[in-house]
Amino acid sequence: MLSDAQALEALRSDPDAICALYDRYLPDLVRFLQRTGATQEAAWDVAQETFARLLMRGYRGKLADGESAWPWLAVTSRNLLRDWQRRGRADERARQKLGLSAVGCDGELDDALLRLDASRQRNDIAEALGSLPSDQHDAVVGHVIAETDYAALAADARESEQTMRSRVSRGLRSMRLRIEEGTA
Repeated sequence: MLSDAQALEALRSDPDAICALYDRYLPDLVRFLQRTGATQEAAWDVAQETFARLLMRGYRGKLADGESAWPWLAVTSRNLLRDWQRRGRADERARQKLGLSAVGCDGELDDALLRLDASRQRNDIAEALGSLPSDQHDAVVGHVIAETDYAALAADARESEQTMRSRVSRGLRSMRLRIEEGTA
């Protein structure tokens, strides 16, 4: 997986490098724009425009390894949102004069954002699960994924039910910490 600095550098010769940044930041960028007052549809469109601008114009600075592209994305998208809102007010006045209404697609955008978030988190979860000791791994897979109750897990492992509860709890806690720390 490319770091932000590597993706921006590769973007100069390989437009597909935008995918690393897009996958990493799109859901967060949409939420950021919504917190700054954008509707979901506007936030989605502005976020898309931000990545299109990055793809067309490139990143003129140079990030050191470990630095984030987030500040550039956030500032650029916020500025694009302000322009969007100014144009939107003019568009709204024109629609009102013509008696037209805007068409929304919020449900579709929610679904797309959820899919992007799930895709991004899937790799982190798989890596965190794979890092567990085998007894915790088996307990988490059995209880959470296979939806096996603790009594059946305990019987299969010839352990107590409390031991299985502890393994699942420790495994999930360990996974959460790895994902939150970004070490998954």
